[in-house]
Amino acid sequence: MSKDDRNPISVIALRADDYSPDGRFVIISLTTKFSETERVYAVPVECLHDLVLDLQRLNAAGRATSIEARIQSTDTAEDLSEPTATEVV
Repeated sequence: MSKDDRNPISVIALRADDYSPDGRFVIISLTTKFSETERVYAVPVECLHDLVLDLQRLNAAGRATSIEARIQSTDTAEDLSEPTATEVV
């Protein structure tokens, strides 16, 4: 299944409830938009570490895109500005 073929399910509540007795899992509860049923999952701690890394990567990519957009808008604004005395021939 490709990334574009997946339809995300909207989560409206997500909680970390507890650790498993051996400490290898975090017990997660979540509720989706179209179901009032709260579902409970045991998620390996390593998966949550990977999730944090993914979020940091996405955040960094978002900042880079934001910086690029500001640079491009500044370049465009400079192109549209009045010529300075040194540019007039």
